[in-house]
Order: sequence, then C-alpha cells, then structure tokens
Amino acid sequence: MRDRLAFRVGLLAALLTAATDVGAQDAPVVLQHVHVVDVQSGEVHEDQRVVIAGGRIRSVGHFPAPTDTYAPPPPPDNGVLVDATGLYLIPGLWDMHAHVRHPLATTLVLPQFVAHGVTGVRDMNSECETPEEGVCIGDVQGWQRQIEAGDLTGPRLLALSSFPLNPPWDYRVSEPEIRGMVRELHRRGVDLVKTYVRLSPEAFAWAVDEANALGIAAGGHLPLQMTASEASEAGVRSVEHARDFLFDCFPGSAAFRAGARSQDPPVDVMRQMVEEHDQAACADAFDTFARNGTWYVPTHVTRRMDALADDPAFRDDPRARYVWPEVWGQWQADADRMVALDPSPEGRRVMRGFYETGLAITGRAHAAGVPIVLGTDAGDTYVFFGSSVHDELGELVKAGLSPAEALAAATVRPAEFLGLEDEHGTVEVGKRADLVLLRANPLDDIEHVREIEAVFFGGEHLSRADLDALLEAVEKAVAAQE
Repeated sequence: MRDRLAFRVGLLAALLTAATDVGAQDAPVVLQHVHVVDVQSGEVHEDQRVVIAGGRIRSVGHFPAPTDTYAPPPPPDNGVLVDATGLYLIPGLWDMHAHVRHPLATTLVLPQFVAHGVTGVRDMNSECETPEEGVCIGDVQGWQRQIEAGDLTGPRLLALSSFPLNPPWDYRVSEPEIRGMVRELHRRGVDLVKTYVRLSPEAFAWAVDEANALGIAAGGHLPLQMTASEASEAGVRSVEHARDFLFDCFPGSAAFRAGARSQDPPVDVMRQMVEEHDQAACADAFDTFARNGTWYVPTHVTRRMDALADDPAFRDDPRARYVWPEVWGQWQADADRMVALDPSPEGRRVMRGFYETGLAITGRAHAAGVPIVLGTDAGDTYVFFGSSVHDELGELVKAGLSPAEALAAATVRPAEFLGLEDEHGTVEVGKRADLVLLRANPLDDIEHVREIEAVFFGGEHLSRADLDALLEAVEKAVAAQE
C-alpha cells in the first residue's frame, strides 16, 4: 500500500513539473505603467515602474511620460519587460490558518495556493501526534526548504504548528508534563504550540507561559472552560475562529462553558447566543484584546459552511475539481452532519444567525482596535486551498472592514504578526518580491482579487498561462485519484 502511494505521488509530481516550466527567477523583471496598491494607506500610486531582481524589489517609482529630453530607463540587461498598463500590483496574500500536511500536499495542495496569489501560509498542524500518521514535521520542514530553494511549487511555509494539545476530558495534565511537552515541541522546531478545547485553563496557562518563555507562540482553540478575555490575559498570541466571542457574549456564557464538552453547541444554545447576544460583554473582551495585543483570526468561511450546508448552490462548487475524492467525501459527510443537527427551517435560521453574528463581532472588534489577520482553516469543509483566501477577504468586507483593511489583514498585518515586516507585506524597495498583479482595482471591489494576471514569487514571474497550468495539473492529479 505504501509503495503504491509513493508511486502515485511520484507520478503526480512529474505531471506537475511538466506543466510549470516558468523560467529562471534570477532574470530581472520590470513592470511598467503599473498601479501600485498601498495596503497601509489604502491609496493607489498610479503609473509606477517596479524593478524586480534577485528575488527582491529593487526600485519603485513614478513612470514619467517620455519627452524630448527624457526617455524612461531601459530594463536591466537580460531583463523581462512587462507592460502592466491598467493593472494593479499588491503584495502576495497570506493565509494565517491553513492545514497543508498531507501525503499528497506537494501535488494537490501547495500549488493551489500559489495559483491563487497566496505566497505565505501559517500551517496550523505541522507535526504528527503519532508516527503512524506518516507525514510529520520533518517532511513539512523539507517542503519549507524546497520552496525557499525554488525546487517545489508552493507558498512560503512561514510558521509551523504543533499537533493540538487536547488531552482526554478525564485526564488532568500536570504542570511539569505540559511544560515538558512544550519544550519537546520547541526542540522539534515548531513555531506555534496549538492549544485545544479539552485543556484545562491551568494547563492552557502553563503551555502559553512556557511557549512565551521559549520565544515561540501559543494559540489556537481555547479551552471550553476559559473565556477569550482570560486567554488574552494569560498571554496567548492569537485566538482562532469567531465563535469564542459568541460563546462569551450572552447571559448563559458561564453555564455553557462550565458544562460544554463540544465546540459545536446544541442548536437551542446557539439560538440563545444569537438572540441574547450581549454587545457590552463583547466590548469588554475587545478592550482586553486591544490592550494585550492579542490577535484575532476569525475564519468566517468555516461558519459560512455551517450556515449554507443545506444550500445546493453552495455545495455544488466548481472548485470541487481541485479536491480529491477522499477529502470531498469527508466534506460531504461533515456538511450533512451540520444539517442533521437541526434540518428544520428554524434550525437553519439559527445557523445562519450564528454565522452573521460572528461577522458583526469581527466588525466591532476591528473598530475597537483588535488586531486582525486573515485565516481560512484551509482544508476544513468547503474551505478550498488558496482560493478561500479570496472568499475570506470578502467575508472581512461583509464584516465591516474596508477593502484596504481586508487586504492589510492578508498582507502587512500577518507580516507584523510574525515579525517579518522588514521582508514582506508591502510593495517597497528591498522587500521580497512576492507580488500579485491584478486586472482591476481591489480597493474598488475586493472581489477583484480573483482577477489575477500574474504572480511574482521571489521574483519568479508566473504568467496567467503558468497559473492556469498549475491548476490544470492539480485537476489531472485529482482525476488520477478516482
């Protein structure tokens, strides 16, 4: 069985390689007459000349019209001249909550991110809990090195997470045990210790404290017995998913958290969370997050699935052709499960209300100064690799962020979160040339992020034809799995 899998992976890798001969990344590239989107100011700098060489942005400046006494400088020797008239340049997009560890990742997962302009990922489950899982952090670190060397097509794997720390309900983790586990994970090379719902508040606090002492992050799902404000005060780096605020911001919160044994509340409890939502309680939590600098990763596309799981138009997504049958089957079963929780019209109304209240929470959190970064939970049900970043940008705008603020949450804010703002996140001289060229202005309509003309990854120029070839190779590889 393992030999057959290895053969199929090798075959798919050959298919992908044959489809993506995109040239040498060292050749200088000059974009002329391009409009540069400033994701910090929300402005567009029109008619610019951007020079890329050696994988970095070498110059950015206004491109004046020729006159009798002035001619624009020619491209560098052996350079590629790109007429970008009418096109818009943005930094490469980042997904700060994705799941890429899988035996078929190099052929079916990683290329999809690049094809959709996603040049950076924080992987939220990079390490095995048991060796029997097959692909473990050593493999992911190998992909990380291959991507950086230009030997593998994929986004930069900018931060790698542990497996979820999630002991059984009846098992009380001791302080030496949890601190020792965090130290061991640090030794293995994780950048993030991923917390989960069954941790006790005490164990969560020990894990966060030890991670902070070692200079790595802790974040993820919160213990069900712990509020978001308590987690922030304990020093957690980021809180994933909007639902923790829904859990906290209604009169029955304390009773719910004391007795909950699942992060999927019964529908009648969800109805309370929606209909009795307490904005003042959430405002206090937002103040705590803003004061402590606790980051928030809403992943609204996950709750969108819960809300629309009974909608045939939602489930008949043409992107299914990029999802291999095993995973597609799991997604169908999970969507069916969400509907089965309460298939009545009232039950479906509650699910939609839970999702919509989460959007409203994100808008208020942003207005209160809570730092927000974009994450999708890529690999979760109906969360497509790469393209769901475009979906989540739309969700952030629905939540009340401007298109510029949503773009910042997928570019410069993640770079700040990871301490990489000197290298990434904006179109500036000296930064890595991970860029996306769009056919229309995303500040006018965030949906324009889908209109990709080209991607520059470390200076390597992937044209629209190259990006289409990546997706065609993935589609062929998926078909080979059937």
